[in-house]
Amino acid sequence: MKHLYPNIAELHAFTSSAKHLNFSYAARELCLTPSAVSRQIANLEVLFGMKLFVREGRNLSLTRAGQVYHARVTGPLREIGNASLELLSVREDSDLLTIASVPTFTTKWLVPRLTSFLTAAPNITLSFRRHLAHGDPFPLGLDAAIRYGDGRWDGVNCDYLAGRTFVPVCSPEFAAKHTLRTPPDLAAAPRLVHEQAESVWLVWSERHEITHMNAFSGPRFEQYAVLIQAAQSGLGLALVPAFLIGAALDAGTLVQPVNAPVDVDNQGHFLCYTPERLDKSAALRKLRDWMLEEFSTHDPAAPATRTPTRRGGC
Repeated sequence: MKHLYPNIAELHAFTSSAKHLNFSYAARELCLTPSAVSRQIANLEVLFGMKLFVREGRNLSLTRAGQVYHARVTGPLREIGNASLELLSVREDSDLLTIASVPTFTTKWLVPRLTSFLTAAPNITLSFRRHLAHGDPFPLGLDAAIRYGDGRWDGVNCDYLAGRTFVPVCSPEFAAKHTLRTPPDLAAAPRLVHEQAESVWLVWSERHEITHMNAFSGPRFEQYAVLIQAAQSGLGLALVPAFLIGAALDAGTLVQPVNAPVDVDNQGHFLCYTPERLDKSAALRKLRDWMLEEFSTHDPAAPATRTPTRRGGC
């Protein structure tokens, strides 16, 4: 059976032409002549037996088939390029560690501390992938993932890192415009909600014995980075994991109007991995040990015991 596998040169010519809708611009990007790009596209159209572009003079537009094909091949072609670059970047004595991490954890906690880890483990090369959404399965090519939730994902071990202690914060300007001296004052002010932690305001209100409060009202945000930015912009009060906003509090872009924290047992940031991968990867074991030590040393809310959860899934 004949396999319909275009060569990489043809795919590059197609994706570049689809991006620019101009053979000359694509040729310039690929260091080819316009006629060479046109021949590559013609080869693809002969292979598939259909037109991928509509040609009107020097103007191009994708056919419906071209649009569908472009949407399908762009991502895999980029992944091939990334994999090739990763392989070239890793020395023979280096370990490549592929990680997926929720964005706010990456920017607010992990990246500012990576220098210390890479200094202690110079032979490890990190490669970051798109974070896993709440219901995503754990990919085979991933070494570890930092995920946010209740710590229960099928087929992986989960080490709790931080994030169960929430504190209410807002911008200094917002605090100046509202009377915020007690927890009931906060309950009456505009609030912001995280979509994956929508119950934390309810837990907070019960902890501080507030009975008249719609705990689920307010603008909703999918990521803590955006929620924090909204709070810094004065849109309302945000209830966020304490470890994520230390720098913002130090800089004065956020304030805690009331000392009213709350611990939420079913929320947090977790380091997730398969038991098999941990057994085989010394680089993963180094990363895990470093992260757990960092949180044990610097997070006052961190648990004293750091053992992975093994229950056929978590």
